[in-house]
Amino acid sequence: MNKKRLLELIRILRRQTDAEHKLSLPQIIEQLNEAGIRSVDRKTLYDDLRILEEFGINVEYDGAYYLSESPFSLSEVKIICDSLNSLKNLDERFLNETCEKMYSFVSVHEEKLLEELEYRSSHGDRKFLHRMEDVLEALRSHKMLDITRKGRKTERIAPVFLHRQNDFYYLYYHYPQSEKIYHTRFDNILETVLRDQDNDILIPKEMILERIEESTNSFSSGKSRTIRFQIVKDSDYLRNRLLDDFPNLIFTRDGFSLKADISDAFFARITSYTDQIKISDRDVADLYEIFLNRILTCNQSH
Repeated sequence: MNKKRLLELIRILRRQTDAEHKLSLPQIIEQLNEAGIRSVDRKTLYDDLRILEEFGINVEYDGAYYLSESPFSLSEVKIICDSLNSLKNLDERFLNETCEKMYSFVSVHEEKLLEELEYRSSHGDRKFLHRMEDVLEALRSHKMLDITRKGRKTERIAPVFLHRQNDFYYLYYHYPQSEKIYHTRFDNILETVLRDQDNDILIPKEMILERIEESTNSFSSGKSRTIRFQIVKDSDYLRNRLLDDFPNLIFTRDGFSLKADISDAFFARITSYTDQIKISDRDVADLYEIFLNRILTCNQSH
C-alpha cells in the first residue's frame, strides 16, 4: 500500500469533488500525476478506493467519483469562520490560518460560495493571543495574574471564567482575599503577566453563572430597547467603568448606546454616573426625571 498515494487521493477527493462535481478515474489519475504520483492504473485506484471505504471514508459513484461526507459541512465552516471574523482584536494571521484549515474540509467549488472574509484589526493589536494564553494558563493552573487595563494601574487578580458575549470576550475575576466576582471586557486589557502565586480561593460554579447572568442580562430582555447616551465628562476611567457595568455597551462618535429595559433597576444604575453622562432619547430622559422626582419626594416625606 502506497500511503502517500492514499493521502493524496483523499486530498483530491476532498478538495475537488462534491455531489455536484465528480471526477472520473482518468481525471483522478491525471490529478495524481500532477501531484507527482506516477504509475497509477485503474486497478490500483479500484484497490485504493476499496481501502478508503474500509476505513469509513465514503466515496460515492454516480457516473464518476465524489466524496459524500466531510467532517464539517459548508454551513458549519461558514459559521465558524464568520464567528472568528467577528471577534475583536483577533490576530489576523491566526484568523487566516484557521479559516484556511477550515476551508480544507470543503471542496474548492463549495469554497467559492463562501463570501470572502477579511479581517482588519482597528487597533493593530498583535498581543491578543498572548494575553489570552496567559489567562487560559492562569485558569488551568489556578494561578494569579497581573493585568493592566486602559487608564488603570496594574492589578493582581485571580481569573475565574472567560465568557463570550456580543462578539466580545469578558474576563470574570476576583481579587486576593475576596470572593466577590468582577468582570472586564478582554480587549480593554493591555498587558498580562502570569504569576507563580496560587489562587487559593475556589469560586463555586453557581456563583460564577449567577454573576454572568447578572452582568449580561439584568438590563436586557425581550422588551429591551436601544438607548443612546452622550458622554459629558469623557475619560478612560469612565469608559472602563461603563464597560464593566454594561457588557453590551457600544461606543459611538459622541457617546454610547446600549440595549436595556426601562426599569427602576436600570435608572438606579445610571444614577451612579451623576453628571458624567446624559440620556439622548427625550422620552427615556423624561421617564428618568420622573424616577428621580419620585425618589426625591419619597425622601422629603421621610
